[in-house]
Amino acid sequence: MSEPTPPSGSAIPAGVAPDPSRSGPGSRHRLEVDVHPTRRDTVGAHLWALGATGLEERPTTLLAWFEAGAADDHPTLDEDLAARVPELAPAARRWSVEPDRDWQSEWKATIAPARAGRIVVVPSWLAPTHEPGDDELTLVLDPGRAFGSGHHATTLLCLELLDELDEELSLTGRTLADVGCGTGVLAIAAAARGAVVTAVDVDPTAVAVTRENAERNGVELHTSTGSVETVAEPAEVVVANLVTDVLVSLAADLVAATRSVLIVSGIATVRRDRALAALTRAGAGVVEVRERDGWLAARLTVTTSGEAAS
Repeated sequence: MSEPTPPSGSAIPAGVAPDPSRSGPGSRHRLEVDVHPTRRDTVGAHLWALGATGLEERPTTLLAWFEAGAADDHPTLDEDLAARVPELAPAARRWSVEPDRDWQSEWKATIAPARAGRIVVVPSWLAPTHEPGDDELTLVLDPGRAFGSGHHATTLLCLELLDELDEELSLTGRTLADVGCGTGVLAIAAAARGAVVTAVDVDPTAVAVTRENAERNGVELHTSTGSVETVAEPAEVVVANLVTDVLVSLAADLVAATRSVLIVSGIATVRRDRALAALTRAGAGVVEVRERDGWLAARLTVTTSGEAAS
């Protein structure tokens, strides 16, 4: 791709704590920049590429944390890379210094089990005390080193659509491909319902975390590093929770990889028309669109050989 993007398993989460494994003790530098909602994905991707150890998304701004430089100076950014994004121009940067904290513990304290239909996503550190309800599919997830705790609106919307698809058609025995699997939550949910699942991501770390989470939940997946082109055969169901620009660029390939149902998310509501237009031009028909917290997910149908999808 022509510009850096976040790992393609998830849209940028609303809050990602600075990763304590990426720095030592001491102060951290916080960068705040103004950003329009339609530009969050792009600006956030560049901040990760510039070395951010964590991001937090706010309505009109992005916060990014960086390791302290020598003599506690503000970190030196790659100005050639920053110059590609107007929001990161030197005059637009607002730096501040924050004492280092136990970010991991603070972040964990904010996370609770999340429900999507009959599916409940439980962080691994809460699993020992979680009591499943009747007819509940419990997924135990550890984000580890990959994007996605399973709590972002885009993920929950995809899980809801998957759960309803299972109620409607039954996923048992159906082939499903998760393109941009991230932590594997969508792939694992489908496999737990009996689907034959292939999970792919361009980030090898995400693929490794997906495998770990699949083992934690007692399901089997076929995994590989790559994008939609690594899916060997068209699947009956394809799920793709990707940032809008990636989704648009892959629209034709995603539709070609789908035999019946395509579920997509990672789309900011303000970019709805662009994303859905790309998918319909590629031959998919929109069945349903859901919105939550400024994001949307869509279920589309794909026909083959001129016959209606089942």
